[in-house]
Amino acid sequence: MLTQSEIEERQHHVSNAIASQRLEGIEPDIQTLEDLNRFASGDLELSDVLFRLQERTRRVEIHN
Repeated sequence: MLTQSEIEERQHHVSNAIASQRLEGIEPDIQTLEDLNRFASGDLELSDVLFRLQERTRRVEIHN
């Protein structure tokens, strides 16, 4: 279980990562935002977030 300090630190990092993406013109999808919030609260590990993102993007077809 994470301490309150660890949760706050994770929330800070998640907020910064999302802000950075938005500055680049990229809006994270709802599932990614939910997964990142679950990471911040300690419900998921970062490896879980990355795995779930890779699984979702693997199913996306790119059309030229």
